[in-house]
Amino acid sequence: MKEHFDDGEKVRLKETGVNVTIHRWSISSGPGKIQRYTYSIIERPSTFLFHDEIEKI
Repeated sequence: MKEHFDDGEKVRLKETGVNVTIHRWSISSGPGKIQRYTYSIIERPSTFLFHDEIEKI
């Protein structure tokens, strides 16, 4: 699993190119025990993103 982004880190949404700030990260388990990093962002508190949807600025 790739290294996670840190709380407070500025990142870019791959789909839109918009810069956002990580509020909190966590690891979620999906089907087949697959673990993925998930993130909530300050600018959109009700939205969570998966690691592959964001990138470093």
